[in-house]
Amino acid sequence: MKEVERNIMFAKAGGNASKNAYTCRISLPMDAIKALGVTPKDRAVTLVIEENQIVIKKAQEN
Repeated sequence: MKEVERNIMFAKAGGNASKNAYTCRISLPMDAIKALGVTPKDRAVTLVIEENQIVIKKAQEN
């Protein structure tokens, strides 16, 4: 398993959001995206939050 450290990006939310609202993002390395099998046309993923971890999985097709 490869471990990579990343920083969370915080940006002020716009539109009708409250003045204290933020949007949060994280940049993932391309090799991680390829390992998941995510493409620009098939980009759905599922986030699983367990205790102090976030697991990203490729979404299952219905």
